[in-house]
Amino acid sequence: MKNRCLLIKAVLFDFDGTLTQPGALVFPEIKKGIGCPPNMPILEFIAGLENHADRESAMCILDGFEMVAASISKPNQGAEELIRQLKRNGVLLGIISRNSKKSIGRAFENFREVGPADFDIIISRDVPVPPKPSPEAILYAARKWDISPEHILMVGDFVFDVQSGKNAGALTVWLNNGVGAQAPAPESDFTVETLSEVIDIMRLNFPMEVNAK
Repeated sequence: MKNRCLLIKAVLFDFDGTLTQPGALVFPEIKKGIGCPPNMPILEFIAGLENHADRESAMCILDGFEMVAASISKPNQGAEELIRQLKRNGVLLGIISRNSKKSIGRAFENFREVGPADFDIIISRDVPVPPKPSPEAILYAARKWDISPEHILMVGDFVFDVQSGKNAGALTVWLNNGVGAQAPAPESDFTVETLSEVIDIMRLNFPMEVNAK
């Protein structure tokens, strides 16, 4: 954290690998299935296909992979408890994902205590804003909530999540899911191994009712 005053009014989460356990989506398999080069992001590859039919076919394949992954996904460690606690404390909550809205909804069927209705905004790739690492989805949420991006905490497990937050002027949390020593850390404001640690960040902002039911 670099000499920045905290006043967090809202928390935005990535979905796959952040609110869900990592590993359900196997990106090398998806890329192979649509012919995407290993070092190129999937959505950008599809958008760059010149032929409309090719774009539709690739997106259909991606949708299929996502729905299968959603059907087997599970809540990440501490995810449901964190969402419930933040809601109890009146924090605005949102999801920003490069996944489809349909796959997010399917994945939530495997959650026991929270669902889409617990979030004030869900921005999937179906919403017409540029995907992460663009800051536009975060700025879109900030406008909807009528708050400054600097009062938003962006939480995610991938470099695009941190980049989007930085580009928007939001605070950023990199969730390394306990494998930080094996992966290059993006330049985030905070790094956590589990979502439960986000509560410690929030306590810097205002007292949290940790034991509230």
